[in-house]
Amino acid sequence: MRSVVEPLSPSKAGAAPHKSILARYRPWLVALAVLAALFAAAPRLLSDYQLYTLNLIQVNILLAVGLNLVIGVTRQFALFSGALLGIGAYVAALLQMRLGVPFLLSLPVAVLATMAVSAAVSLVAWRAGGLYLAMITFGFGEVFQFILVHADAITNGPDGLAVPRPAFAGVSFAAPARLFELFLPLTAIAVAGYRLMETGSLGRTMTALGDSEIALASVGRDPRMAKTIAFAIQGAYAGLAGAMFAAAVGFIDPYSFGLGVTLQQLTAIAVGGFGSLAGAVVGGAVLTLIERGVMDLPGVREIVYGLALLVVFLGFPAGLAGLFSRRRASRPADAGR
Repeated sequence: MRSVVEPLSPSKAGAAPHKSILARYRPWLVALAVLAALFAAAPRLLSDYQLYTLNLIQVNILLAVGLNLVIGVTRQFALFSGALLGIGAYVAALLQMRLGVPFLLSLPVAVLATMAVSAAVSLVAWRAGGLYLAMITFGFGEVFQFILVHADAITNGPDGLAVPRPAFAGVSFAAPARLFELFLPLTAIAVAGYRLMETGSLGRTMTALGDSEIALASVGRDPRMAKTIAFAIQGAYAGLAGAMFAAAVGFIDPYSFGLGVTLQQLTAIAVGGFGSLAGAVVGGAVLTLIERGVMDLPGVREIVYGLALLVVFLGFPAGLAGLFSRRRASRPADAGR
């Protein structure tokens, strides 16, 4: 008797795997296409001021991504993002000014230095958490700013440093357009790296740490080491952001790396959505645009930040990134499935 179920033809058999592979890599392909278009079009269509703003957006995205890992994912309430940004900025600037190290070579040194400091501060998180950790890391930021102000021989004190514009192999990156062409690949690689980490075993460990340290220890993972890794990763992103910030602005001083930077980044990940990579990216971009829009209006920035938090917390508890996931979840299933 003839079988009711007929074997699939080769074309039908290969259709489903092909479709699943395409669906798996579609977000990466879309992101790559958008970045390529932005890389090609932005320097030609936007003004220097707009490109400068885009460069600052990338700096704040990197800062927000690192802070979101520590606070949004692992739930370690550390308040020293401003200090980490300053370490990256000063290390990169001093290497270029004092030792003549090219910008691109100063980048990995700034990243490693900030990672080392952040990992060392994480030792505090081994024994303290919650409000205690917040106050201790806040104190670290204040001490760091004090050192910057009073170490005149190294940092030029409160007068700050005029950072040389990046140049490498005889090519100058002084113009905002050239900096954008340098920054965009660095930012894209950093965000893609975080995404790969987030979807791997390390990302699951970070999430488990935020959910329950006891449960994480029960499966043979050391919560203390997980905290150190999380802090080190935050340091890497902050160090890269600091080096890029110094290059984009061209001038750094101790007062650029205080508590205000940390509070801005906290607002960014809250508006974007705690624990979400998309939230960190969206929040960092939105807060930068808000800051640039009200920078000439004294006292308005804090009011706008507060209103943004109220609107998001009351209307969109999952943050702005939650709107996109909600839309995807509400789409009807394909009729052909």
